[in-house]
Amino acid sequence: MWRNIALLCLPTYDFCMAAPLADPRLFPDATALAKRIQTNDTSVPEVLELHLERLQAVQPELNAATACLTDRIQQAVDTPPTGSWAGVPISVKETYGLKGEPLTAGSKRAPTLHPQEDAVLVQRMGAQGAVVCARGNIPEFAMTHETENLLYGRTHNPLNPERGPGGSSGGDAALVASGAVAVGFGSDLGGSVRYPAHCCGIVGFKPASGEIDDTGTWPLIDAEPPEPLLADSMLALGPLARSVRDVRTTYTWTANRSLPEPPPLDSLRLIAPADFTMTARERLIPAAVDYSRRQLEDVGLTSTRARLPDAGALYQAYLTVVVRDYASFLYDALTTRNGEALSWTREAWQQARNRPTVHWYLFRLLASMHALRPSAQTGWNAEAEIRQARRAIRTQLGDDGIVLLPTNGALAMPPGEAAAYMARPGIRGLFTPTIYPNVLNLPAISIPAWTHQDARSGLVPGIQLIAAPGNEAALFAVAEALEARLHDGP
Repeated sequence: MWRNIALLCLPTYDFCMAAPLADPRLFPDATALAKRIQTNDTSVPEVLELHLERLQAVQPELNAATACLTDRIQQAVDTPPTGSWAGVPISVKETYGLKGEPLTAGSKRAPTLHPQEDAVLVQRMGAQGAVVCARGNIPEFAMTHETENLLYGRTHNPLNPERGPGGSSGGDAALVASGAVAVGFGSDLGGSVRYPAHCCGIVGFKPASGEIDDTGTWPLIDAEPPEPLLADSMLALGPLARSVRDVRTTYTWTANRSLPEPPPLDSLRLIAPADFTMTARERLIPAAVDYSRRQLEDVGLTSTRARLPDAGALYQAYLTVVVRDYASFLYDALTTRNGEALSWTREAWQQARNRPTVHWYLFRLLASMHALRPSAQTGWNAEAEIRQARRAIRTQLGDDGIVLLPTNGALAMPPGEAAAYMARPGIRGLFTPTIYPNVLNLPAISIPAWTHQDARSGLVPGIQLIAAPGNEAALFAVAEALEARLHDGP
């Protein structure tokens, strides 16, 4: 097996496959794998067997997968699929429905679901020949920026196992970054694709809400969708990958919107927000943003500064709407199959006795949401503020504006720190750039800045580019140009 590693066009792949952790740049992306398969330089069985081996090697260290889907892998080995990405290994977040696989949403208490078919996104990727090899770990109900739950435990960061991979799509980010799969698919309500990508040194993309069909994902597995809520328009499905080209390709196959030809880079404006409310913990993060600005100017973009809708005010409005729209649903979803509703006092006692039925991160979040339920007027005011800001930002961006921001104000944190930080009252300045595209419902992509890798931790900051819905082709073109400038370290 090891003699054939070179077939994957990766001179250092032998070392990576043997090591428990690795630099994501040392693994081929999905496009490269697919090309090698199509030209018969390798085979579907060999690619899948190598990735299964890699998955089994890193799982004890990372705990990134809730399940290794050996039946699906074996079926593809026995009867290789066809399509543009025939045999390319992918993973999906544990919130995605898979036929024949139980779905827990990371909850020990909530009833387990049993999907009757694959989620629509999985079906669309399957039509291209991709093979779902694993399910990525998540926090309970995918509601925190950590990846840990009572059923499957804690996931670790491939770049630094003493740090978390972010959340809520942290399991899939860790699988992609460690070389266990080529592409992962998650969901993003408050940075849950882009933040793990930032933490793990890979690319993460959040499209505008609704652009990728979420049918068959938790919680709507076998139920009719309810009347849409404003918070629903902040949630989107999206890919995690090792290259921008892989992200763009998956979008063309899974989205409801087709991509036009990208415009020339010199026809685009690069917008640096003026007076943006945020906090940067490490100096290398604003340095990486400034470096990225200069690189994009160098490839032809015209750099401008503009005062965009206020990030701090929108952060508060975002929290208000999410609490208003989701607090009751999340509480009700924890009713057991036997009809036992969650009791705050009983669960608090269980937590104190170290016998919880709900993970502490989610329990604390739900208690806060319950205590902070806004009045009807406060909720409507927040909704009006968000809708007005959405209209304003679309006018400011037009069809040629690209916003440049960091993905987050801090590198990947030690386990528990992100959840504790996000539980604080008030504006969480580290996460204002992360949540900004969600509240404004804008497509956004995070790209690793290897030029600014932290020497002590090995971690890499993410650079975020944001555009108006409909301008995804321009967004990908700018992201790919920047990716080439950020790929190599200092």
